[in-house]
Amino acid sequence: MHLSPLIFLLALPLPANGLDDLRTALQKFQGAEPVKATLEHSFWRQTMDDKKPIVTQGRISAQLEDGPQGLRVSWSRPTLQQAMKELAAQEREPDRTAPTRTALRNVDPVEASESLNHAEALLRDLAQAQVQEEKAEPWQGRPARLLVLKLAPRIPESQKKYLKELKVEARVWIGADGLPLAFSSSVAYKGSRMFISFEGGNTQELRFAPIGNRLVVTHATSEDRNAGFGASSQTKKTTTVTVL
Repeated sequence: MHLSPLIFLLALPLPANGLDDLRTALQKFQGAEPVKATLEHSFWRQTMDDKKPIVTQGRISAQLEDGPQGLRVSWSRPTLQQAMKELAAQEREPDRTAPTRTALRNVDPVEASESLNHAEALLRDLAQAQVQEEKAEPWQGRPARLLVLKLAPRIPESQKKYLKELKVEARVWIGADGLPLAFSSSVAYKGSRMFISFEGGNTQELRFAPIGNRLVVTHATSEDRNAGFGASSQTKKTTTVTVL
């Protein structure tokens, strides 16, 4: 029996693209090895309404330990004492800011755990991604492949009806060894509710390093912008993780 050339070509496996290679590489990071690290977090926030701008900024550090027992986050005694002082002052003067307490709230335990093993979270981000462009582009002087991706937005159906514009994009740089070097994403939206317009967005950048069988987020920055209903806000966050 003779197969036509077309049928023969259809039977051949399709060549993998950069996104397929990346997904395969990420599946190797199980994050089972014990690890200790130092986390440094800082934030800057500005809110505006009919009054003058209010700026709040703070910085904290913590010790992280992850292993069979789970994640342990340790705060220093001076950090906790400062947060309690700010809370007491805020109870006397409600308009006072509490930067240390706010910074403590910014460090979410789930996000802290994922910073020590980000492979699974990145796989979730890439689950429905579509490659828009793939090309060679160095990252911080290192040879790399750049994937420009279109991501599926994660927005509840109850909120989608208020949106008029929504754009979600991402970029990921892959090193010569096939491992991710960095990931950046951007979200921009516009909408209206009750005849009042609003807009905003978010940008994020993550940098990675393989530590044993973990993909560690060594540096993360984000910026959130929101405007509408007579007020606006802007928040910038930076988190650095140093494995000990």
